[in-house]
Amino acid sequence: MLHRLSAVSLALALLACGKSTKEPSTTAEAKVAEGGTATAPAAGGGQGGGGGGGGGTQVAKVDPPATPPAKAAARGPERAVYSLVDNRLSAHLTRGGGLLVPAGSAGFAKYIRFGNLMKGGKKGWELRQTEGTVKVARMTGKSASVFVPLSAAEAGRNMVRMRVFSKGDGAISLKVNENKDLNAKLVTGWSTLEVAVPAGQLKEGENSISLFAKPSEAAVAWIQIGGSVAPAEDGSVAFYDPAQKALQLPKDSTLTYYVAIPDKAKLTGDLSDGSCQIGVLATAEDGSTAEGKLVGTGSAVDLGALAGKAVRLDLDGVGCAKSALSNAALVVPGAVPVAKRGAPPKYVVYVVMDSLRADRVRPFNPKARPEAPNFEKLAESSTLFMQNYVQGNESQVSHAAMWTSMYLAKHKAIEMRDILPDKFVTIDEVAKKSGKFTAGASANGYIRPKRGYGSSWDKYANHIEASLGLKGADVMEKGLGFVTPKKDQPWFLYLGLIDTHVTWRAKQPWMDKYDGGYKGRFTSEYGDDGPNGSNGKDLTDREKEHVRALYDSNVSYQDELLGQLVAKLEAWGIWDQTMLIVTADHGDEQWEDGRVGHGGSSRETLVHVPLLIHYPAMFPSAKITEGTEGIDIVPTLADALGVATDPEWQGQSLIGLANGGGGYPLMSFSSRYELGHAARVGHWKAHLMATGSPKIFDLAKDKGEKSDLWGKSAIGTRLVLDPAWILRTWNFEWKKSQWGNAADVSSRFAADLGE
Repeated sequence: MLHRLSAVSLALALLACGKSTKEPSTTAEAKVAEGGTATAPAAGGGQGGGGGGGGGTQVAKVDPPATPPAKAAARGPERAVYSLVDNRLSAHLTRGGGLLVPAGSAGFAKYIRFGNLMKGGKKGWELRQTEGTVKVARMTGKSASVFVPLSAAEAGRNMVRMRVFSKGDGAISLKVNENKDLNAKLVTGWSTLEVAVPAGQLKEGENSISLFAKPSEAAVAWIQIGGSVAPAEDGSVAFYDPAQKALQLPKDSTLTYYVAIPDKAKLTGDLSDGSCQIGVLATAEDGSTAEGKLVGTGSAVDLGALAGKAVRLDLDGVGCAKSALSNAALVVPGAVPVAKRGAPPKYVVYVVMDSLRADRVRPFNPKARPEAPNFEKLAESSTLFMQNYVQGNESQVSHAAMWTSMYLAKHKAIEMRDILPDKFVTIDEVAKKSGKFTAGASANGYIRPKRGYGSSWDKYANHIEASLGLKGADVMEKGLGFVTPKKDQPWFLYLGLIDTHVTWRAKQPWMDKYDGGYKGRFTSEYGDDGPNGSNGKDLTDREKEHVRALYDSNVSYQDELLGQLVAKLEAWGIWDQTMLIVTADHGDEQWEDGRVGHGGSSRETLVHVPLLIHYPAMFPSAKITEGTEGIDIVPTLADALGVATDPEWQGQSLIGLANGGGGYPLMSFSSRYELGHAARVGHWKAHLMATGSPKIFDLAKDKGEKSDLWGKSAIGTRLVLDPAWILRTWNFEWKKSQWGNAADVSSRFAADLGE
C-alpha cells in the first residue's frame, strides 16, 4: 500500500531527532551520590561535554511535573560504569509495536555494513544528511541494505514501513533475507511506503533488508519493521530530550540496549514526574531474566543476578503520555576510584616480543605449558591487561598502530613497502619530549627509522639491516649497551625480540622438557623458508606437536631474558624508577584452523597478546579485564611522562583503568588488512566479514572459536555488533580520549555528531 504524508508534517515530527543549536551539558556530573543514584561519568566513556541524541532543534522550557516524584531511600555510594544517556545512539527504538530505525540519526550506523574502504569499497549509505529540514540517511547509489534485530513478535507482524524522499517518480523493491523482491512505487518528494512481507520471511533475530531504488540516491527518514501502526507525526521518533538531558519514552514505546552486566550492578535513573514509570526487563544470553520498575528519583532495579552475562535491556514507558528518564546508568557499589600518580618514571623499557600469544604466557593463561617464572614474578607487582588486542594480525599493521596510536584506517600502513609519515608523533618522540635519551634495538627487519618507526632516536640498531645476531640475547645486549653509558641519565629503551617469530629454533633446556624424545625433520628448527621450511600443510600431527614445543621453548627463553633484564636494572639501582612495558605485535596460529603463522585470520591466537606494565608508582598489582588495545600504549606512556597528548592519537591512557576506573567490559578491536575485523566485548567476539554475515563466538564456552553462533544468540550478537559497526563507521575520526570506547562512549560522542 502506498500513501503520502505532508512533507511539512513529517519534518515537524522528525525535528525532534535533529541537531541541537545548543550543546547540552554532560548527563553525569563528576560526583557520587551518597544516598541514591550515582552520577559519575561512565568509566569507559572518559571525560567531556554533553550530548543530545535525537534531540530537538531548540531547548524548550521544562514545565514542572503534575505529580511530584518520590525519592528512593539511600543505598550508599555508587558509581556509574555505563551511562544509558551517553550511549543513547546504541539504543534500539520500538514504536507502534515494531522496531523503528531513525535513519537520520548517527545511531543508524549499527544497522549498516560495508567492506574495505582502503581498496575501493563503498558505503551503501551516506549518514547524517538532510533533505530540506529532515534528517535522513541517503543511499549512495541504487542499492543499500540494513541489518536489524527483531523479536519474535516483530517478525510475526510481516510489515515494513519507510519514509522515503525520491528525486522523481520511480520504483523501489525490498529483498528480505534473500527472498524474492517486494515491489512498491516511488513518487517525487516524500512518501510513506507500506510493504507487506510474506509470512515467514522476517525472523526472530538478525534480518537483512536490501533496498533497490530507481531513481537512485533515495533518502530515508525512518524505517519501521514489524509494527502494528505507523509512527505518529507528533515526534514519536524522538528518543532524547535535551532540555531535561533525558531519554524520552512515549507511552507503550521501548528503548532497548544490548549490554554486559557488571558484578553487583543496578540500573538507576530519575523520573521527574511522579505519574511516570519505566518498566525494566533484562533478558540474559542464557534466557534468565530480572525485572522491576524505575519510579521517582534514585530508584534502582537490581541486575546483579545477571552479572557477567550479555543482556537485552528493555525500558518501557508506563503511566504517562511521555516519560523522561535522566541519569539512567548501570551503577556498581563504591566511590569513583582515584588514580595513583607517583613521580614520572626516570627510565622506560619497552619490550615487544614478536608473535607472542597471550594464551602461552602463564600469567595470562595459568594452563599454559611454557615455564615463565619471571613473567609470573613480575605479575605479582604489575598491572596485567587481560583482554588486550593488537590492531593488526602481522608486524606491519600492528607495529604501526602501536607506534602511532592509530587504527589502520588512519595510519594506512597496510603494505610492507608503506612508510609512516613524519607528521605522526611516535613513541620515541614522546620519550624525547620528556627529556630522555632514546635508544632502540630490534631484530624485526621492518621496524627501523627509515620506514618511519621513529625520527628521534639517539641510538638505534636494526639487527637484520646491520647483519647482527638475531637471538634475544643479542638484541638485549645491543640495547643495554646503548644506555649503559647513560645509565644515570633519564633514558628510554626499546627492545624488539623475535625468538617467538618463525623461524622457531629449539632453546634448551626447555626443548628437552617439552618434547625431548622427538626424532624427525624439525628436530632443531621450523620455519616457512630455508632447508627446513614448510608451508605448514604437509606436517603430521606428531610434527605439529613438536613445532608447538619449539615455539614454547622460545616463550621460556624470552622469559629468562626478561629476568636478566630486571636483574640488570636492579644491579644498576634504578629498577624502582623504571617503567617496564611488555607486549607483542601479534600471535601465531598453530593449526587451530588449519593454518600456521600469521596474517591469515583474526583468531584470538593472532590478535590477543599480553600487555604487562610494571611501575608501582602508577600501576598497581591488578588484572584488568576490560578490553584494551595496542593503540593505548603511546598515550599511556605520554600520560606517565607528563607529555601532552597528540590530537591525532586514537588510543587512551590506561592509568585510570589500571587504578580501578573501569567496571564495564570495553571493546577490543582489530583489523585484518581491512578485509575483515575482529571485535570483542567481554566473552563475546565477532568476526566481521564486510557486507556478509559475521561470525559470532562465545569465548567463555568456545575458546577455540569453533562454534559460530550467528543466528543462534541474538543477545550476544548485538552486544558486540552494535559498538563494532559504530566504531567502523567513524574509525578514522575516533579518539578514545574524547569519545571513550565504542562499547561505552563518553557524553561527547553524540554531542560531537550533533545529537
